[in-house]
Amino acid sequence: LISTVMTLLRALKMKFLSSCALFSFLTVARAFAPLTFADTGGTVRHFTRLFLASPYNDDALARNKARTDVCNFLTQRAMQSFIHLLIETRDPHTVTWMEEFGGWTNLEEFHGTGALNLTIYPKWDSVLLEMMEQPPAVVVIRAKRRGRGHGGWSKNNPYLEERFVEFEIDVDPVSIASRIMAVREQLAMEWETDLDMLLAANDAILQSYSTRDGTFERTTMAYGDFGMFKAKAPSPLRKGNYDLLVLLATQESVHRILRSYQQVEGLKVSFEWLRDFYADRIGDYFDGSGEYGRADDFLEQLLLTPPSVKQAVRQKADLIDPLKIAEDIIRTRSQVARDWKEVCRCIPKDHTELRKILLAKQMLKWGNAPNAESTEQVADEPGGIRKMGEFE
Repeated sequence: LISTVMTLLRALKMKFLSSCALFSFLTVARAFAPLTFADTGGTVRHFTRLFLASPYNDDALARNKARTDVCNFLTQRAMQSFIHLLIETRDPHTVTWMEEFGGWTNLEEFHGTGALNLTIYPKWDSVLLEMMEQPPAVVVIRAKRRGRGHGGWSKNNPYLEERFVEFEIDVDPVSIASRIMAVREQLAMEWETDLDMLLAANDAILQSYSTRDGTFERTTMAYGDFGMFKAKAPSPLRKGNYDLLVLLATQESVHRILRSYQQVEGLKVSFEWLRDFYADRIGDYFDGSGEYGRADDFLEQLLLTPPSVKQAVRQKADLIDPLKIAEDIIRTRSQVARDWKEVCRCIPKDHTELRKILLAKQMLKWGNAPNAESTEQVADEPGGIRKMGEFE
């Protein structure tokens, strides 16, 4: 049986050598730099750009690190959680102000890891610093009172006029930034526990595949049982946070493995194979808003890919072992989880400088009358101006 397999592999190797020789000059070293989402008609979309670059392109490396930076992602999820809380407490006016400020549409519903524009907001605190620079605003709500067709009145009575009542809603960007930071610290505390669950899930995946005849057991989301935490209620989007945290950790692991393979002469073939495998699936698994469990989907497809023979540029052909690559990614994902736990533990300390800026802004506000920008929103019948509420 062994001799038959070796004969087959030699035949495959010769076939790949002849075909790869024709196209080896087309192979380039590519770096992956996912861009931010753009929304059209209320739909959030996410795009990935593939750069044709040298293996040591500093710009591409910086973009990739920013794309999978857990601090940037923590800011994104803190803002989404805060918007969810505003909607739950019936404060759509602050939500509208935030989405107009950032140019977002339906940010709360975006289930992905790249919602913030890394060109505009390259660091985790960039969006908060810019938010604090915005002037305070006052939203004036004009709501229709009862009368002229309401409460038993005849709507055809020419002597009855429409009656409105006005009330003001203050929008303080400095206060909003402070509240988002508080949510960010809470999420960081939760993610320390969630990353422990990811470590356990990684061990279970490796064990299940090695002891059950190559069967991939989808254990990642099974470990997301947040009902076990009785001491403190979880954040409202915790299940989604955990799913996306696993997805981002998987993407960061793939990036680390690619960099590692790229530096080892004997792994050039595996590097190019994994690079192409990953590039073909970025849009399906890592970019944009999508379903739950995409990290498991990616790993399952990798584990179920049969071995093959591939030749890299100016390299001899080599056997590709997807199982070994998947094991490397999962083990690296455990190291990513440990690294991110330390990052989450330091989040309150990272907020120190930002809180100093917040305090200075608040003291300036207390010493001077705010220069508020007033906007007026009118509640009307359907088909008129956007309805913001109704006074009864």
